[in-house]
Amino acid sequence: MSQSFHKLEWDSDFLNFTVGKINGEIIHPPEGKDIEMLMKENEAKLAYYSSPKQLPQTVQQSKELDYVLVDRKIVYSKPIHSELQIDPSILAIAKDTPDNKLSKLAIQSGEFSRFNKDERIEQSKFEELYELWMKHSLNKTIAKEVLAYHSGSEIAGIVTLGEKNNRADIGIIAVDHSFRGRGIGRSLMQSAEKHFSNMGYTTIQVVTQADNTPACKLYEACGYSVEKSDFFYHIWRK
Repeated sequence: MSQSFHKLEWDSDFLNFTVGKINGEIIHPPEGKDIEMLMKENEAKLAYYSSPKQLPQTVQQSKELDYVLVDRKIVYSKPIHSELQIDPSILAIAKDTPDNKLSKLAIQSGEFSRFNKDERIEQSKFEELYELWMKHSLNKTIAKEVLAYHSGSEIAGIVTLGEKNNRADIGIIAVDHSFRGRGIGRSLMQSAEKHFSNMGYTTIQVVTQADNTPACKLYEACGYSVEKSDFFYHIWRK
């Protein structure tokens, strides 16, 4: 068997059932049987699987499992340009607990998330996940900084600055629905890039979904190019 099952403790605790990740390629129908066995052995209800290629339909024809294509994940990246400027309307958020506005912006950012698209995951769980993402970004557990675009006294958009694989990494970026179409997303992206330049990073990345056309267009307009693309599946036991 070339596949293995790795239990994801945080996901399992959060969703209140066993969740894991399938490592190794799934190409041929007999390997689909191996996945059935792995999930039974580990008493898993859900497993994540990603691959540069779509799963063959012959693999997905299982009496025991449902294969749900929930995302085509795209990694965008670019070299950082130090000559960019920080928009004066964009300031770092000092507090470490999100208010209702910040939580709502975080949830808006996940509109195309696999956790929002998968109907088997409760809406309340999807929202809680993004609220936690914002909380742990503000308290610097998973982010270095959170920037907000201010329109008068109102926060119109946010972006979180983190690190992955020694690279500058944009986690959440969101512009409130009522402020879209004003160039705020681009200002947030450029200001984030300048902040990262000041921190000494030379490469920046951001991950999104192929279905999120506005985000893809924004990143490409800001000079990002596609580095990697994977099909992402949720494999459920029936």
